[in-house]
Amino acid sequence: MDTIGEIGVFVRVVEKRSFTRAGALVGLTASGVSRVVSRLEARLGVRLLERTTRSIGLTAEGATYYERCARILRDLEDAEGALAQSRGAVRGRLRVDAPTVLGRFVIAPAIHRLLEAHEELSLELSVRDHVIDPVAEGIDIVLRMAALRESELVHKKLGTMHFVVVASPRYLARHGRPKAPSDLRQHQTLGFLAGTTLIPWRFRTTGRDLSFAPTGRLHTNSVDALLHAVMSGFGIGQVLAANVEHQIASGQLEVILREHERPALDIHALYTREKAGLPKVRAFLDFIEGELRAPKRRRRGAAGERA
Repeated sequence: MDTIGEIGVFVRVVEKRSFTRAGALVGLTASGVSRVVSRLEARLGVRLLERTTRSIGLTAEGATYYERCARILRDLEDAEGALAQSRGAVRGRLRVDAPTVLGRFVIAPAIHRLLEAHEELSLELSVRDHVIDPVAEGIDIVLRMAALRESELVHKKLGTMHFVVVASPRYLARHGRPKAPSDLRQHQTLGFLAGTTLIPWRFRTTGRDLSFAPTGRLHTNSVDALLHAVMSGFGIGQVLAANVEHQIASGQLEVILREHERPALDIHALYTREKAGLPKVRAFLDFIEGELRAPKRRRRGAAGERA
């Protein structure tokens, strides 16, 4: 294996924090990956990794080396992407970071169609709910469902997502139906966490926007936990409409406070100007735009199956 190949294996080990997972990406066994890293360390004359039976970490020298190597590999990929751009070919590895809800209910159920259409494209999708530095982490595209801050990154609006407030018929029979956002203070309102931050509910009433902080006994960063609690009759939740189309249609959940429904939330993609023209970036953005415009019935099955 040549030097670039060894560097690629080392970078994958650091990114995946596992010889086994890195090996799955590069086509080697865990022991084969370990031998490649050991050979690289011997050639450099330094220890790059701290190995224990439970974890893999970087030494100080390894951290410095990894930063430079990761940058070199990204530059090589971008150089290949520039050549692909001249031919219009969609190929290479694309790294995407998305919020949990968007990743789970829009991207995950449909991403196979993009990959089937472009056999030379591979995708690394990270799903999380906190702000990152895409340049420092080597992310090609960051998707966001929030108001954008000032940034040097290019941003493109891909579509919108709608929120609804829902409760089960069982909950409403026991506790009554709120008629206005102010009535929610008397109810079990369940909150979603982005990291450790509680996401406020938004409403539009009498021509102005209102914010409400859920005060119920369950706050979670799990979409599944929140939806299960709402469906079981434990409380009320404000969720993406696409997540619960099937449950609403079947009568398992009811929409409340519809006349105070919050404005649609814009979905944006952020990326560097250097990546704007890459075919793999354009292909992914076109794909997400299409999914956000897709008929509701196409997404209903995915949301219903996973809720």
